Amino acid sequence: MRVLVFRIVSILVLLGLSTVDVVAHAEPETRRPVLVTLPEPSGTESIGVVDLHLVDTARRDPYEPAVPRELMVSIWYPAADVAGAAARSWMSPALVDIYAHSLARIAPGTAGRLRLEPSHGHIGAPAATSRGARPIIVFSPGMGMPRELSTAHVEDLASHGFVVVTMSHTYEASATEFPGGRVERSVLPQAPGPGEVEAQGTLAMTTRVSDTRFVLDRLADIAAGRNPDARRQPLPANLAEALDLSKIGMFGHSLGGATAAQAMHDDRRIAAAANLDGRLWGSVVTEGLDRPFLLISRERSGRAEVPSWQQFWATAPGPRLNFMLDNAQHMSFCDTALIAAPLVTAGLIPSAAASQAVGTIDPHRSLAVQRDYLRSFFDTTLGRHHDLARLPSSLLHPEMVLIP
Repeated sequence: MRVLVFRIVSILVLLGLSTVDVVAHAEPETRRPVLVTLPEPSGTESIGVVDLHLVDTARRDPYEPAVPRELMVSIWYPAADVAGAAARSWMSPALVDIYAHSLARIAPGTAGRLRLEPSHGHIGAPAATSRGARPIIVFSPGMGMPRELSTAHVEDLASHGFVVVTMSHTYEASATEFPGGRVERSVLPQAPGPGEVEAQGTLAMTTRVSDTRFVLDRLADIAAGRNPDARRQPLPANLAEALDLSKIGMFGHSLGGATAAQAMHDDRRIAAAANLDGRLWGSVVTEGLDRPFLLISRERSGRAEVPSWQQFWATAPGPRLNFMLDNAQHMSFCDTALIAAPLVTAGLIPSAAASQAVGTIDPHRSLAVQRDYLRSFFDTTLGRHHDLARLPSSLLHPEMVLIP
């Protein structure tokens, strides 16, 4: 039986609510919509976006073996002209509805009130080619999360000239919407038993790395002039020319960060990886990496507290940097922090509960600091600058602590 698992808003794990909290937290009297807007990207380039439906006919889905593996992928890129192009939703109406109803279990009154404003990406806009092909960054979300919940990071990188490719890992993600409105939900158990967590993590990691390598192959198809979309929908003009396959990085949040590390270990096409507060899994823990790696963790979460980080750091021969973001928690590294703050203001989520998930750092300040470090890391490692050792001193944000 499929169970909807929006881990980002689960009753007990993420916002720290007990059943007593849920009962005691009364529904606010007001029924005004709660509007949430993405912060403006900090770069100067306009942003285009296209959603692709990809089918891996060579691989059966490990979660649903009767069907081939299907993915929904979004490509965000610098656009030449966005006039007349519609803005892509932050989340589709169907996903917002699922998200809001999940939130309603811990924040009565949220369903029907949460409104996510559109993103800054413009659907199908022609890609900019005046500056040549652009570096590519692949993104993998946290376990159980859809790709849309890191849109603030993704569109910011695109505004600075990167092509950013995001994946939803079908049947593990809480919900993945395919063309025509078909929504595939998570098949993972909501309350895994003893031993199941490790097994699920191992399966997810293996599947995610295969997803990543499949997507890299499809990017090569696009660069070669082929269209990998299952519907053969037209690709944006000049998209093939905008892809620099010689400069590929990857980042992710939580298990997505671990995916970035393991995928770089397994695939030499990935030149650099960044991990936002994700425990590491797989052979990368003991074998390390010989290419640049960035780890940003929440407060009071150093390598000594996470054995996989400590073991990796002791064995990795490549250049690596570790920062800790003060007053941040695990969900500070995705869009959840931006969504939680207005819900607290509206009285829908207790402030103390939200702080357990997203910390006490201002979400917009947190995002700005993270954006600077991610962008500078990929600027350096993908060829725009050349001295990774200077990165810590070049970004003097007091909230970010360098861990030697």
